[in-house]
Amino acid sequence: MQQLETYRCDGCGTAYHVAGTTQPTVLCPDCKQVATPRGDPMARREYQVGYAKYLEARRQLTEALERFESGETTLARGGFNDAATDFESSVDHFTTAAKRATSDRVAGPSERARKKATCLWQAVEWLSGATYASEKGEPEQASRYKNDATQRLQAAREYGDLHAPDTLDSSA
Repeated sequence: MQQLETYRCDGCGTAYHVAGTTQPTVLCPDCKQVATPRGDPMARREYQVGYAKYLEARRQLTEALERFESGETTLARGGFNDAATDFESSVDHFTTAAKRATSDRVAGPSERARKKATCLWQAVEWLSGATYASEKGEPEQASRYKNDATQRLQAAREYGDLHAPDTLDSSA
């Protein structure tokens, strides 16, 4: 089944509609820049990948927090670092989803997800630093890092829960 995809030139902004079942490379004849696929279906796919990365990062964060509170700082730091990697990846996918969306019903939740995941990413970076400072025998520095992380976690809460990918809707 053929799909109609929208591409927008990254140089001059000209929009192209391409029919087909594969993703071709579209080169703008005006400015010779590559056009990027756009549209809510593409944005929803990016959001779905970002959401999966986000959920894994949240799981890793929870596990690392438990280890940190039980005094297993080295294992906690590894968990925070793993969570940071997945949060960073989710931010990239949410950013792409927000840029490629053509409706506010997809762009808005994607942007909010990007902001929340960014706050959590920053928090786990601070928490990783707190574990490192604890291991080095620097309790004051560890406390400052943990306080900074707490502030980022609070900021993340202000964005509420993320939309599940199947609830993103560009219709109506």
